[in-house]
Amino acid sequence: MNMVWESLRTASGILRNDPALWLPGLAAGLLSALDLVLQFQLGSFMAMRLSVLEAVVFPFFIAAILSRIAKRGDGLVSFGKGAASCYFRVLLPSLVIFFGIMLTLVLLAVPLTLIGAAEAFLPVAVMGTMVPILFFTFFYDTAAVFEDKGVFESIRRSVEVVLNHAWKTVGFYAVCLLIVALVGFPLAIVWTGLLYDRLLPLTTMTTTDVQALTAEQFNTMLGFDGIVISAIFLFIAISLLFPILYAFKAVFYRSCSEKTVIEVQGEYDKKGRWYKY
Repeated sequence: MNMVWESLRTASGILRNDPALWLPGLAAGLLSALDLVLQFQLGSFMAMRLSVLEAVVFPFFIAAILSRIAKRGDGLVSFGKGAASCYFRVLLPSLVIFFGIMLTLVLLAVPLTLIGAAEAFLPVAVMGTMVPILFFTFFYDTAAVFEDKGVFESIRRSVEVVLNHAWKTVGFYAVCLLIVALVGFPLAIVWTGLLYDRLLPLTTMTTTDVQALTAEQFNTMLGFDGIVISAIFLFIAISLLFPILYAFKAVFYRSCSEKTVIEVQGEYDKKGRWYKY
């Protein structure tokens, strides 16, 4: 765990010394908040299309912060150039991972549906599929930017680093969850306090009623001003968590991927063959 905490301290220092690294977080937070408001205004049909737009835009923010840390460029011009040059290196592997998860889920859903066990076992199958895949491929974007890896090579490199540092990676994920809790929990308490009257009907609902509650019904319960308040809190959360977690991720990956050079003693024979001692 020492390396995990050291990576977090180093990432904090990088964020303090380079305020530009907060810009992708602010942009990601603004986009997420805008998506929440437009979802209320335009409905879930348009929200699905906005989600596709987010999926295309977010890799640009990721590429921006990772390239900035990897190449230590100065100025906003180099910042944008770094993001643009690494954009497809981040986007393409993410699409491969996404469609790989979707294909796996389809292959699992078909036999479960045929035997009538989809409702009982499909949620378990979803978690059992997504968690291991995301656990091993989480560092694909960092490998793509830091080591200029291609689509499949960046995924393979992420798996390799995780396998070589399995327990350190578990510690890294645990600290990430702790950071999310430290940022999200206070915001959630304040948000609940501000919208207490709107959320009070939820306490009278049964578990079945809550599960049957649709996004449109929940949005109607909050009202437009409640959605705006929620969007503000979402903006704050994303703006803080995005740069912190990605800077932490970048430094941790760099620490794990550093190669230790071991000097091997030996000599060449007359035919040029190497023999180590």
